Amino acid sequence: MNWYKKFILSEKVQNDDSEFSWIRVNAPKKIKDIHTNVKKEIDEKDLYVVDQGGDDWSYGFEDMPHLTVKFGLEFDEPDQVIESLKGEKGGNVELDNVEIFDNEKYDVLVVKCKSKALNKLHQKLTKDLEIEDKFPDYKPHITIAYFLKGKAKKYKAMAARAFTYYLLDFDFNEVIFEDRNDKETVIKLD
Repeated sequence: MNWYKKFILSEKVQNDDSEFSWIRVNAPKKIKDIHTNVKKEIDEKDLYVVDQGGDDWSYGFEDMPHLTVKFGLEFDEPDQVIESLKGEKGGNVELDNVEIFDNEKYDVLVVKCKSKALNKLHQKLTKDLEIEDKFPDYKPHITIAYFLKGKAKKYKAMAARAFTYYLLDFDFNEVIFEDRNDKETVIKLD
């Protein structure tokens, strides 16, 4: 489960039974490789982890580097998303700076991204699917990890060097719709 989904569920919805479908762009291999290398430099004792019993845990390292395009869908069939995205194009994503999103319980180390294409898709889906945004300011980002309060700043410079050294960017031509049962549908863009 990604950070955005966990954050919405734990901080905004306040209802453990609430689940949502969502739409994302997966990070390409070159970004995933950097993500993996950065994780190797982080002391796991600094991570914010919630034991949910047994082998289940939440937060910690993000295990699937991605950019959320739209979250909060209350349906499981991708038809409405496919219809909304007909004729839409993919585009470019440029990695920007490394920042810390914080709240009362933990800090989240993220790589902010710039993308006119992602912004356009987000706005179109919001309008077409009539979804109220839990976070009205769409801020495309790739989550690295969730930290105990104050610990993320220890890793910010290292992550910034790793992710921004090459002025990375990538193109995307598909999004993934994931339903509330974690079933994925790849949607190709023109």
